[in-house]
Amino acid sequence: MMDAMEMIKDERQGLPSASGMQRLFLCPGSWQAERKCQVDEESEDAALGTILHAHMEHETTPEDPEDAEAVAWCYEMETFLCEKHLGMKKDWTDVQTIREVRLFERGRLFSGKPDMVAICNRKAFVVDYKFGRIPVTTAERNLQLSALAVLVMDRCEVDEVSVCILQPYASRKDPAVCRYTRESVEQARAFFRACIERAQDEHAPLKPSEKACRYCRALSSCPAVSLALVNVTSSDLTAAWEQWSPEKRREAYDLAKLAEKRASIVKSKVKADLEAGVEIPGLALAPGKKAFTITDAAAAFQILNGLFPDAITAQAFTGCCKVGITDLDKLVHSVRKAADAGAKVAESKDWLRKTLAECAEVKISDGSVKEIGGGAA
Repeated sequence: MMDAMEMIKDERQGLPSASGMQRLFLCPGSWQAERKCQVDEESEDAALGTILHAHMEHETTPEDPEDAEAVAWCYEMETFLCEKHLGMKKDWTDVQTIREVRLFERGRLFSGKPDMVAICNRKAFVVDYKFGRIPVTTAERNLQLSALAVLVMDRCEVDEVSVCILQPYASRKDPAVCRYTRESVEQARAFFRACIERAQDEHAPLKPSEKACRYCRALSSCPAVSLALVNVTSSDLTAAWEQWSPEKRREAYDLAKLAEKRASIVKSKVKADLEAGVEIPGLALAPGKKAFTITDAAAAFQILNGLFPDAITAQAFTGCCKVGITDLDKLVHSVRKAADAGAKVAESKDWLRKTLAECAEVKISDGSVKEIGGGAA
């Protein structure tokens, strides 16, 4: 259990959080397991997400063009959605907004920090930003959003709460929106109470799965994960596969993804050891590869064309270049948006591809396995 000093440092005050509700539901024992873990350093992806959330909170623009475009899209979409679902005015003078404020359930069952809440006409609209590249569970089945709806209903004087997720790096489709009434919020509250009571039992079961373990801090030390991996890896896959049911094959697939996560943890720890000078038999740090990249194509052409005007022409030089479609998408969209403030990112992409169809090609890569119905919470 947390001591007094840990409680002061923990803004959640020892309570479950809305962001962990999906995991808590799937693996009740994960809450107790995580409380015994040390806080690990943020991964690069998590650190980027933290930075971009801060930009959204303070309405600032990232230096990286791709990140800046993602943040701009989020602002654009949240404005569009709030106007559509709250019936608010475009100047937002009739709207109260809350950003990144931790809210507590009225009975102190759990807490949560909605990224943005807009309140107007006794309605609230909640937006959660996800800056990862894995599509998340849709709004109508997302337990984090359901928990946030409970918290917002408790905090604000509203009769309904609508929730949605914006995930610019995973999907630019119009996001699904789920609406909660006072009645459905109470149903959700009862569901979460049952989940939390089960999770707080010291004998709560551990139920490892790829989805439950995806962001669990106890992954590297969880005995249930270790046992599950042994069970599947100790089998003769060639002989057993044909005998397994589709459900068993899906279980093996999920466990294979867990094994990959375990392996990545081991690799990162080995690299950290080697960087710290720890000797590990048969392993050493390889030097980084040197990459030469032209960062200013126009300047490069001017230099080379000036030295070899007859040989290195504009046509010859561009024949050596590969157009970055992502950067071109951003450039074209910025131009179209300057001419028409209502231009949408998806429309600009579609326009560019149609316009350049005669001087481009479309390649379709091999298909890959994907989860149906979304991934992370």
